[in-house]
Amino acid sequence: ADSLGAGNSAAIDGIAAPLKESTTKSHRDDTIRAGGFLCDQDIVSERISQATRQVDLLERWGVIFRRDADGIPLVRRAAGHTLPRLAGAGDALSRETQQVLEEQCMRHGVVRRGDQIPLQIVHTDEQIHGIIALDMSTGTVNSIQAKCVIIADGGYEGAWTGTSIGLGLDMAMRTGMSARNLEFVSWTPMAVPGTNVVLPVGMLSDGASLHHPNGNPLEVEEFADTTSISIAMGAQNIALDARNMGESEKWWSQTSELVSTRLGINMARQTIPVSAQASTTLGGIVTDEQGRAISGKWSRWFTGLYAAGDAACSGIHGAGMVAGNRLLDALTGGHISGLHAAEHASKTTFSGRAALETQLGVSEADLDFEMAGAEEGPVQRAGPLFAKLTEIMTTHVGMNRDAEGLNAALEALNSLESSAANLHVDDSSRLFNSNLLDALRIKAGIRLAKATVHSALSRTESRGVHQRADFTETDSEQMYHTLVDIEGNISTLAIRKGSAGSWVLTPEE
Repeated sequence: ADSLGAGNSAAIDGIAAPLKESTTKSHRDDTIRAGGFLCDQDIVSERISQATRQVDLLERWGVIFRRDADGIPLVRRAAGHTLPRLAGAGDALSRETQQVLEEQCMRHGVVRRGDQIPLQIVHTDEQIHGIIALDMSTGTVNSIQAKCVIIADGGYEGAWTGTSIGLGLDMAMRTGMSARNLEFVSWTPMAVPGTNVVLPVGMLSDGASLHHPNGNPLEVEEFADTTSISIAMGAQNIALDARNMGESEKWWSQTSELVSTRLGINMARQTIPVSAQASTTLGGIVTDEQGRAISGKWSRWFTGLYAAGDAACSGIHGAGMVAGNRLLDALTGGHISGLHAAEHASKTTFSGRAALETQLGVSEADLDFEMAGAEEGPVQRAGPLFAKLTEIMTTHVGMNRDAEGLNAALEALNSLESSAANLHVDDSSRLFNSNLLDALRIKAGIRLAKATVHSALSRTESRGVHQRADFTETDSEQMYHTLVDIEGNISTLAIRKGSAGSWVLTPEE
């Protein structure tokens, strides 16, 4: 799993919380509207109600939030919000959050194993027995018996950017369960072309602004989310002007140093070229209000399996995401799934020892085959395949899609999958074998990309961050969750209303 301090941490530059509002209603409604009314409204209500508590916990654990004149965490207006509610610590929030969470793990004696690569979930009839994992530090493949498994992993936006690939989501889908809403991908307007540098969107709330080459500001609707801003940019040459951030500039000192070191640009004196790039995948493992993984329908739990973070599709984002809700969802999802998993584990016993031993042998054989490579055909390496994957997804599964492009993507991905079968792993040792890890990630990325294309083809409308050039209108008949399995089979799942069975916010036509 990628930590908060790794991967696309630029997308985590604040946590949304209604600290200066008398109720959570406005935050809840902004979330549901940004989600194109595909959010599960009871889950949105519950998780938004925990936002202030999460900020309080982070602050008490040691995160140094920016403060206002009253001494409470400063909240700012941000993408997708109608009121100021984004609390943060500039570009230090990701690192500080990671640090305080690690400190809490040590304080409570949580046993952690580093450098573990998940290979397979072991189950019988969707009843968890444990997992098979490769220990990179010893080179051994181990079976880990477990009453519960929580997949707290990153998403798979690396299919577009070459960064994070969600091995946890891929592992879950290989059990046969379906993932939800994979067609929805959030975009950031703050990527620097030709590099892997992504600037924090929070800078736009601190005085930075986007401009055309002639100096005119980029015109976007008020309260627009990051994907709407990205769509407005299109393929134009856009520059970020961060020269007028004033006192706020000090909160983005790490970003300023990165821009200076990597790009040779003085952010206080020069503008920075930026473009749109995939930021966060919104789909993932279907979870309910308790973080339990759901298989096919709300009444069917994959017993003992939970998910949180970007690997989960918790129902809070729907078809779009407002700033700060990503970190909020990760924290509340982890808390809720952890509580329920602990309760479930206290009431059940370990099982499936024979199944674990059998799968251990299978996984070791699969890993040996992976490292041996194909005996026939041209030798392939992960680097060029990753580059081809990102090219396919950026070209055909971008912000504007149509059936022709999506079908072309599917054909290209099938060809890429055939090429990946001939992957060669140069390093013959399992010890910290980055070649092997890259091979596992590219194959997982291709599988997840194919599932995404199938899901995008099935949604013949434009809603939220899923925009179809051939179906430009929103279709009220398609107000449901899309489910897709690893083979590309499509089904649907009903949207959850409020806890009383009625809409919390009635869908707008």
